[in-house]
Amino acid sequence: MPAHAAIRGPRWPWVIAGLTACLAASPVSAQPAPGGERTGFLALVVGSNRPGPGQAPLGFAEDDARRMAEVLVELGGLAPEQVRLVLGPTRDELLAALDDTARELSALEAAGQPTALTFYYSGHARARALSLGQEEVGLEELRARLLGLPARLTLAILDACQTGAISGIKGAEPAADFSHSTVAELHATGVAIMASSSASELSQESQALGASFFTHHLVAGLRGAADADRDGRVTLHEAYRYAYHRTLASTAVTAVGKQHVTLEDELKGKGELVLTFPERSQASLALDAELEAELLLERLPAGSVVAELHKARGEPLRLALPTGEYSALLRIGADLLRCPLTLAQGEAGSLPGERCRLVPLEELAVKGAADSPPAWGLELGAGLRWGLRDGFDERLADFGFEEQQQLFLPAVSARVGWSFLPYVGLWLRFDMLQAASYQRSTLDPSGAERGQDFSWRCYGLGLYLRGQLPLLDGWLVPYLEAGGGLSMGFTRYHDGQAELDERESFAGWQLGAAAGLQLMPWRNFGFFGELAYTTAPALENLVGDRHDGGGFSAVLGLRGAL
Repeated sequence: MPAHAAIRGPRWPWVIAGLTACLAASPVSAQPAPGGERTGFLALVVGSNRPGPGQAPLGFAEDDARRMAEVLVELGGLAPEQVRLVLGPTRDELLAALDDTARELSALEAAGQPTALTFYYSGHARARALSLGQEEVGLEELRARLLGLPARLTLAILDACQTGAISGIKGAEPAADFSHSTVAELHATGVAIMASSSASELSQESQALGASFFTHHLVAGLRGAADADRDGRVTLHEAYRYAYHRTLASTAVTAVGKQHVTLEDELKGKGELVLTFPERSQASLALDAELEAELLLERLPAGSVVAELHKARGEPLRLALPTGEYSALLRIGADLLRCPLTLAQGEAGSLPGERCRLVPLEELAVKGAADSPPAWGLELGAGLRWGLRDGFDERLADFGFEEQQQLFLPAVSARVGWSFLPYVGLWLRFDMLQAASYQRSTLDPSGAERGQDFSWRCYGLGLYLRGQLPLLDGWLVPYLEAGGGLSMGFTRYHDGQAELDERESFAGWQLGAAAGLQLMPWRNFGFFGELAYTTAPALENLVGDRHDGGGFSAVLGLRGAL
């Protein structure tokens, strides 16, 4: 995922520009805290969730780009028009954004202004290229364009994510990490590159944070968490050290493994680069020197995680934040505190405060409690079913039985599932497949009419493999599934006058496939709709006709997740 920062040297300010892939470029609307002081500097911030061939869509690359652009304007000394935000671009759109940036830098140089560019990219990449959907921008081409820009200083921040873990499961070998390759190959005087991982590692994003680990911690550092000397400014090396340690700690417990942030630069003689100025923020959160705690800070009403950090005893900490409402989860020793927080213009809030309350661990907000979506699901649905007709039904007609037409055939389904991967799960499902009733009238030896009934019900119990694609942060999840198992049929023949009531049961197999859509407005509760087809040849009569108790079904239902 991507990240950006603004920089200032000993004689003029320098700014980090981010290159982000997007469908359209637009200025960032936010109030710059330092007032757009860095008039000769531009930032290109690019984010792309779109996957390339063999890759899965990313969830938060474009959101990370938005956060980076926001912090550059809010704390980096850039005016909104100096930051170009590009989301989900094609190859041509990205190259056009670079060409536009080159023209702007040339105009600034012609006006005698010192120039600097921050290039930020968050998205998919392979070892030799950025992945922009089905298209690519090769590393050699990108390097030539960046070094050819008329900027006296270029800072590139690269958060390039590959789906290496998924590729490994499929038997493919992940390519060498793009970020590290870029550090080696873009090396030149006046260029600094911060990359999200080393040569043999994969960059990761976090469902709980709603961001990549690297960009999340980098942005928190730029807001003041990285200000080690408490001078109200965050430098490039302060931001790097903070992002390095926090990213390493966060990824040490993930399935993919540790992620080491890298930094290489050729900025000797240019002084320490200042990226942001937290001291000039609209509002701030102050943590006392004596406080030792784990902090998870969410911005309301969206619930997006702004910071997740460890506050060590002995040093005060100040986070620069936009004004608004926040919710803080503070763990101090064995105590867990939930603290509402309101930050107004020019104010510094503090934690813990009078409004904090102790909460039991089971009330821990799910956003910060786990790094993965719920693994277990329970679905209950009902709907309509269209049964299949075959020789079994025709045989009943030959014997004078007439089907009793029903207004609709009910379809009932209950399933329990386990998602052992973000996009793959196993589901055990029980379905009422089909029900039918036939009647006929005959005359007994005395000439009296007698009625006879024949009915059946079919059920299925199967294990299904489900492929799912979470969209919109898991709010919308289309899925496909297929599987098979057992089918069971039960028949009843009833002749009241002859006092006959014969029942039989049958067992067979079933195969089925389904396509559905989950709507999850809440993390643990939502709805689903599904269209399915099942074949289940279970019933058999005395002359060898076998009936398929399956058919098409449409089901709506409720879904719970744990």
